[in-house]
Amino acid sequence: MLKTLAVLVVLLSSVTCFFLSEKDICDVEKARWNQCFKGFINKTTELNEVVKEILGSSSTVAPSHYENNRKTFQALLQCFGDIHCKGMRKLIKFELDTFDFYMEMDDGTAEQCVKEADQAVPLRNCIHPKDYKFPAGYDFNKEILSCTKEVLENTECSAEDKKNVMRGTLAVKDMYDIFSFHLKSEDLVNEFDLKFDRTKYL
Repeated sequence: MLKTLAVLVVLLSSVTCFFLSEKDICDVEKARWNQCFKGFINKTTELNEVVKEILGSSSTVAPSHYENNRKTFQALLQCFGDIHCKGMRKLIKFELDTFDFYMEMDDGTAEQCVKEADQAVPLRNCIHPKDYKFPAGYDFNKEILSCTKEVLENTECSAEDKKNVMRGTLAVKDMYDIFSFHLKSEDLVNEFDLKFDRTKYL
């Protein structure tokens, strides 16, 4: 019964997409996007500041507060779902998915051993431009991996934890490289059509 229902849902979705124009799909997607953000983010708050606050909370506030932020962050991603239409929303979703992967790789014992070595702030500084503006620039991007590796050498983290942190860091570095190209002009942003692939880093 459940399998039959699942097949019907897929078929209905396919039929719906067949009859909807690209504009219709994008309009529905935009409405869902705006609804997801409503109540989560103040319209005057920059998205990057929200991401900065969530990422920074692991080293500035109690772990329980960090966990609450993480859950809210993931709930927002689930609300968005897959973004079909290219452009700014897809670019932002790519950014959020990348940072979610980074947080996952930096979670648990990896986060704990970095904290115990008092290296949480230096580690965070490795992946964040000081002004939090994108694109960060080639000079910053090329130092991300070496900076992270150097910070991890000052910890007692296991080889596996270090590997996971480097996986997340590589994903962020790749994102910055991509953004360095696409954020050169509004036309390039409007043509952004990439989806974050976590399997590339595992």
